Amino acid sequence: MKECNSDNCIPGHVYNCRTDNFHYNSRCFSNVCFWEGDPALRYGWNYLDGLPYNQPGPDYATTWAGGSITRTLGPYNAAASWLPAGCHAIDTLCFEAVSQHGWTLTGDPAFDYQLILGPGYFWYQDVTITAPCSAHIGDQDMVIARCVYVNHAGVCDFTCGDCHDPDTCPADGLFYYSADTLYVTIVASPPAALGIVQDTLTLVERGQTQAYIPFQICNQDECAPSTRHDYNIKSRGHVGAALNTTGFVMVPGGECRDVYGVLNAGTTPICTHDTLTIIVWTGSPAVYDTCVQRVHVIAPLTVPLFTAPVVTILVLALILAAAVFMRRRAVSRA
Repeated sequence: MKECNSDNCIPGHVYNCRTDNFHYNSRCFSNVCFWEGDPALRYGWNYLDGLPYNQPGPDYATTWAGGSITRTLGPYNAAASWLPAGCHAIDTLCFEAVSQHGWTLTGDPAFDYQLILGPGYFWYQDVTITAPCSAHIGDQDMVIARCVYVNHAGVCDFTCGDCHDPDTCPADGLFYYSADTLYVTIVASPPAALGIVQDTLTLVERGQTQAYIPFQICNQDECAPSTRHDYNIKSRGHVGAALNTTGFVMVPGGECRDVYGVLNAGTTPICTHDTLTIIVWTGSPAVYDTCVQRVHVIAPLTVPLFTAPVVTILVLALILAAAVFMRRRAVSRA
């Protein structure tokens, strides 16, 4: 049995306890990998999303500058029936993804998530790829997903390699690798991403002469410049005079701006209903969206003056005032 000490530990060498058969010290500790299980990708890019895929082989997707796509994969500890034999025990595995050009990648669960898996078990791993705003039509990124070992120091470590790569599933005779590649190509962005955020119902107290009913107009394209959004808000005239408000607002990419329809509910009977309809549109090519918001007039909310907390505070104040008064009288008699 070899002794790995400060003299004979090879810097950068990945030590495998099954094959190297050595005692190790702290210098080599983090590089120790246990090949108990066999990492693989049971489901690669596009498979679980119902999209065209290759097994094995690279897969393909498109997005636009600032756009995002999400794919679900299946990191896997190869089943005991998969070939070749060996490395079919419980092991701690993890998942990571890397972008060739540094595009933004996020995972759910988070990358480097570690899971103890028995042979034949996997988990669902979502990967979201976001292209930068600086990307141009035709640009392409290569994203590699990997199911890898966790080394003895508890770190997700692709340098540990793989006990078998590829594995063969006897049921279909296909090769399954521990890594899969997705090529993402930039295409033309869709028309302006316009969105409206609103409540479905707004309660207005009777007596309000200026009831502001809010709508949010959103420019959902993170990479778009500040864009003019025209809008028109109409009501049916059941609460105050009928509205027919037209205006515009400049909305930067990825942000929202508030606009309002203002109703006069000063003399409107309780339980009256009205609807506000907003239409929002942008320039050429014209893109529009519309939403409807209901308004319900309710009785003014009463605010009780002498609530339990108020009464408690008043009593304490009276007690303190009385105590101060009695103390002053005692001092003056002395």
